[in-house]
Amino acid sequence: MSTIEYENFNLNRDIQTDKSISNSMFVTHTEAFAQEVENLTIDYEMIRLSTTRTLMLFTALTKTNVEAILQLDSVLIIENVVRVASLSTITRGTENGITAQEEIGVNFFKNNPNVQLTGQGTVIAVIDTGIDYLHEDFIYPDGTSKILYLWDQSKEGNPPEGFFIGTEYTREDINKAIQEKDSTLSIDEEGKGTMISGICAGLGNINREYEGIAPGAELIVVKLGKINGYYNSAMLFTALQYVYKKSDELNLPTVVHVSMGSTGLAGYASRVNSRDTYFSHGICIVTGAGNEGNTQTHVSGILTRQGDTVDIGIQIEEEEKSLMIEVWLSRPDRVNLLITSPSGEESKIADLSNYDLVSGIFDLEATVYSIRYSYPTSYSGQEHTTIYLTNAKRGIWRLRLEGAYITGGQYNVYLENRVFLNEGTKFNESNPNFTITYPSVQDDVITIGTYNSITRSLWPSSSRGPNMENRQKPDVVAPGVNIIGPYLNNSYATITGSSAAAAHASGAIALFFEYIIGQNRYPNKGFMQMIRTFMQGGAVSIGDAIYPNNITGYGLLNFKGMFDQLK
Repeated sequence: MSTIEYENFNLNRDIQTDKSISNSMFVTHTEAFAQEVENLTIDYEMIRLSTTRTLMLFTALTKTNVEAILQLDSVLIIENVVRVASLSTITRGTENGITAQEEIGVNFFKNNPNVQLTGQGTVIAVIDTGIDYLHEDFIYPDGTSKILYLWDQSKEGNPPEGFFIGTEYTREDINKAIQEKDSTLSIDEEGKGTMISGICAGLGNINREYEGIAPGAELIVVKLGKINGYYNSAMLFTALQYVYKKSDELNLPTVVHVSMGSTGLAGYASRVNSRDTYFSHGICIVTGAGNEGNTQTHVSGILTRQGDTVDIGIQIEEEEKSLMIEVWLSRPDRVNLLITSPSGEESKIADLSNYDLVSGIFDLEATVYSIRYSYPTSYSGQEHTTIYLTNAKRGIWRLRLEGAYITGGQYNVYLENRVFLNEGTKFNESNPNFTITYPSVQDDVITIGTYNSITRSLWPSSSRGPNMENRQKPDVVAPGVNIIGPYLNNSYATITGSSAAAAHASGAIALFFEYIIGQNRYPNKGFMQMIRTFMQGGAVSIGDAIYPNNITGYGLLNFKGMFDQLK
């Protein structure tokens, strides 16, 4: 046993361990867990994230390991840990770039002397790759920062109260760094968090045309930590936990912008993000729908009765070092499954039980496999099976599902996000629907798809709904193609993806919060489900499409239309 101490890692480096994320568990527990876990005799590494969340890593995740954790009285829930991907890509420079504030109806208010809305008195929390806090678009004329808190999960130092990783910087720390032109507190190596923060709330000090949607809003920024080079769901969930805590302390209307997503947890449709945001006043979670609409990483279908079978082909053109396949059933349905290699070898079958794990090797391909089966899951009540293939060779792999207990019979099968796969890895027959990524699939978030505001057409990669509970997703679509925003070193660049689209919605909600709560116009309407309704009702329809739909939701984001819903 060992506990990985974050202090042992260098500046802005991710945690390196010989234990894979695929052999890990995210444990929610009481504070007694730290003492209880010391009595375990199994081999593990432990990363304490907060007083109630711990990441457990194993050389091999066996049934014995899982049962050892589950038997601890302090354990409340265990979950898979998956890689999460950034939902945007950057192109340097501003050629062919656009701003979309006129498109979404914000300029009507910015140019109206009778309605002064800037987002003042609100907070936008951006969970992403960090921020270039020395960029002039985040510095007020008096030389102070618009960033209230910056938590760098990847850097050793002084973690926030109640957490055990990273370093938290206050506005005072950042102001001092600005005065000293010290860029070393925290570094946004990728620039995506800087751009998203600027689209949401940048001041436009260098170029007024590139001012953010809510320049009066303050910022909380979380730079996500990595493990073995990848962002992951455990760090993301812990970031959300931190932001909720800060929102409560500040007692200010808060928009939480999540820039990451994963196909790996697409079945978490009913679960709330650690608190009941549906009924919490003055807080909204906004997420990009995902970028998986045209990536051939999802397949779905119906088994009509017990004993029915379906074979799903997975094509691999170049060996995958690690391949994850997730299978979700509609509750209370159950299936038996096995996977067949290109040479025709078959895996073992996982038993129908509360939890089972089988592993083996396809000898002819020299591919190791692991199948983890859970029914019913504690987080959704569904059957959930995860298959891991290590060194998966090229060829056609086949996944067979056989109905064991069937009512509705709907199944959904996912590969990881396209960015984690080789180009030729895909399902032979794919379905672009049900491709909303986690955490966008959840009930308690506002989900934003992506459209091209120049052509007024859907961006092809924009993920499509519904979620697995057949609830409407996305809520609306917003501009997310070639959007100009602040980039590193006082420059600007363009960004594309559903995170950029969601940034427009996050900024718009901050303006809305200022009007209804900050100006005390309609304070009783400051609840997430009401904000969602106003956003849906104010959306703009185009063409002859029937709304809502799984592609564009209720239509195109329009802040003026959203505002008009208050009449």
